[in-house]
Amino acid sequence: MPLAELMSQIQGLPKIDKLRLMQFLATELIKEEDANFFVANQEYPVWSPYHCSEAANVLMNLLATS
Repeated sequence: MPLAELMSQIQGLPKIDKLRLMQFLATELIKEEDANFFVANQEYPVWSPYHCSEAANVLMNLLATS
């Protein structure tokens, strides 16, 4: 199937199906890039803004001087 035809069919999909397609494509790209990129049952750290009082203080000082 040509890419132009595929793209026109994608445009007709509902939003949820487009999101599922994005997830599928992202997963496929990761598989092609590195088979061991994500390992099942392993924890990966994720940054969170919680407990970052220093950053909040810097932002408050910047806003106060503006």
